[in-house]
Amino acid sequence: MSFVSMQHGQWKRSLFTFLSMVLLTSSAVFAQSKDVKGPPKPQELTLSSQGGWPIAITYYESSNAADSPVVVLLHGKGGSKRAWDNGFAPVLQKNGYAVVSVDLRKHGKSQPNAPGGGNQNQKGGRGDNLSALDYKAMVVFDMETIWKFLFDEHQKKHLNMQKTAIIASDMSVPIALNYALLDWGKVPYDDAPVLAAKTPKGQTVRALVLISPESRVKGLTSSQPSVSLKEPLFGISFFVCSSSGDSYDRNYTEKLFSQLTSAANSKGRMYKESYPGKLRGTDMLGKRLGLEVDILKFLDAHLKKLPGDWSDRRPRYDRDE
Repeated sequence: MSFVSMQHGQWKRSLFTFLSMVLLTSSAVFAQSKDVKGPPKPQELTLSSQGGWPIAITYYESSNAADSPVVVLLHGKGGSKRAWDNGFAPVLQKNGYAVVSVDLRKHGKSQPNAPGGGNQNQKGGRGDNLSALDYKAMVVFDMETIWKFLFDEHQKKHLNMQKTAIIASDMSVPIALNYALLDWGKVPYDDAPVLAAKTPKGQTVRALVLISPESRVKGLTSSQPSVSLKEPLFGISFFVCSSSGDSYDRNYTEKLFSQLTSAANSKGRMYKESYPGKLRGTDMLGKRLGLEVDILKFLDAHLKKLPGDWSDRRPRYDRDE
């Protein structure tokens, strides 16, 4: 799928955005569910991260069952999963994706005795008080808890986690990148004589959408994992985007994209776009900027159309074969 439209001049954007929003609101155009009654209702769930920390998620199961690619949605600093639940998550579900929106620890409902679930987008909240240990725990504990949930749903044939994307906003970009590297670094099960035949423990993250990426948070950087993840060996596709009116947002997005495209064979899997105004991260959602439509186009081309049917992800010695 071509992304030529992402390179067009701004003079076409108003017409494109108007048509895009018409399509976004038309379930007849976008809904690809096999169930004529529509996809299942979203489920509000609380998972338990290592150490017992509660991780609140909203799970949007797809009607396409084992054919469903997966999209994990991460909020920005001081935000919560409501930034996604209030609009774009249901659109992704109607387009045939299984979706999980996440409250990372100390955000939204992912904190002890937290009624209500935090802020809608990015303003305020407890994000300013996070430590390096908090951010690292988001990667190795919270995100791994999400992946265990996806594994269970995969084994029930409710989704295909072998085609997973992460959409991250500002603060959560370093978290998404570091977790993707962790996912790809997992050693396969020793259940076959040759490496190519062994059952993978990870290697599930196939696409990343990075909105208003932060260069670093305490204890984590974006550039360090990007050096590895950009390589053709991983085959990960990237869509990096920002606002044109925020110089910090625009400049670091340009820097990160330049780093990503320095890899061999980056053409055709690396994309960049900027949107008018000074809004950052999830604050750009629902503003008719064209962001949601561009994300859908990217995911349809670089996640949904990937080869690879559902397969059992348990080691062969644990299967009933």
